[in-house]
Amino acid sequence: MPDLTMVSFRTDKEMERKLGELAKATDRSKSWHIKEALREYLELHAWQIGEINKGLEDVKTGRLVDHDDVASRLESWGASYEGKIPE
Repeated sequence: MPDLTMVSFRTDKEMERKLGELAKATDRSKSWHIKEALREYLELHAWQIGEINKGLEDVKTGRLVDHDDVASRLESWGASYEGKIPE
């Protein structure tokens, strides 16, 4: 069995009501929904921070694409000739 810990938080009555409705409609507990929501939130933000850090590393090492090259490529989308992908 996983090592579990208790976390509590405060919320307004409307959010708690909606959570209760969701729990009832899905035959899941409020705790299950809170844990799923928190898991998804943490995964999303961990990914986002990782991608930001990759971008910052690109900046540090000079792996950049000129703004005008990107703008030119975007302006060509949908045209009979699409510009080359900037590198």
